[in-house]
Amino acid sequence: MILTTKTIVVTGAGSGLGRELTLQLLRKGAKVAGVDINPITLLQTGQLAQVGEDRFKAFPLDITDSQKVGRFPVEVIRHFGVVDGLINNAGIIQPFKPVQDLSMEEIQRVMNVNFFGTLSLTKAFLPYFLQRPEAHLINISSMGGFLPVPGQTMYGVAKAAVKLFTE
Repeated sequence: MILTTKTIVVTGAGSGLGRELTLQLLRKGAKVAGVDINPITLLQTGQLAQVGEDRFKAFPLDITDSQKVGRFPVEVIRHFGVVDGLINNAGIIQPFKPVQDLSMEEIQRVMNVNFFGTLSLTKAFLPYFLQRPEAHLINISSMGGFLPVPGQTMYGVAKAAVKLFTE
């Protein structure tokens, strides 16, 4: 894919892998719509990128809010004119403890961010991508979705769900 003409959405762009993906895409000439729940770290990514809003636009967004996610593609297209790809990278880990010691709120949070957030964003962008055969969708899973990790059962469940959904 020639990136100099592409606009890519990257979730979790405020830190870690999402930040690095964003910076690398920008270095290769892409335009990036950076998404993160944390507007401060997202702003820091923009500062590190040292490009204007015509190349990087920060979109603070809670990907567990399906109504806002449903409206999000229009915001990206309004700003950049088009969207060519989505990298569903945002994710969280659970507290390191057995399932019986996790509250339902902790379990739901992991599933909502790691699986349902990915699902919601994919469904929101899919109608636009189906009109653009060159569009790309990348869902980041984890080795935790293949092999169990002690104290990370729900994280593994969510990442296995992302893996199977993507396949």
